[in-house]
Amino acid sequence: MTSHRVFCLGAAVVVLTLGCGTGDLTLPGPGQGAPAQPAALKVLSGDGQQAEVGTVLDDPLTVQVLGDSSQPMPNIQVQFSLLGDISGAAVDPASIETDTAGRAAAIVRLGEVAGEQVIVAAVANTQQPDLRAQFSATAVLPGDRNGGKGGHGGNGDGD
Repeated sequence: MTSHRVFCLGAAVVVLTLGCGTGDLTLPGPGQGAPAQPAALKVLSGDGQQAEVGTVLDDPLTVQVLGDSSQPMPNIQVQFSLLGDISGAAVDPASIETDTAGRAAAIVRLGEVAGEQVIVAAVANTQQPDLRAQFSATAVLPGDRNGGKGGHGGNGDGD
């Protein structure tokens, strides 16, 4: 009976050894943990622009994705979209991966109606509010240098 137990114990060791062959299990090394995750989406430039209805804004809308330690995060998918259905408005590209500095940018064509138009940038596949950013642009009628705030849009000499 003793030899039977030794044989079973030996067989169990062989099975466990074979079951955990090389390459099956990878443990993180020192300083290695879970992959970094996006923690914030920061507006870098492009907010608050004004242009005539139906035209492209002068500057692209640019955001930066940052990790927990405020490090730029490359290769993160960012989506740009217009808030609401604005006739004639467009964002290009609608989805883009961040560059090595964690930046993503899009060009905006304003819609055909004068007024504020809101563009949202968001890290794809998340609902976290810190991973969303809003831009505002104002579409003005041709010749309206006041941004729709009244006045005549003239040269100021009463004509």
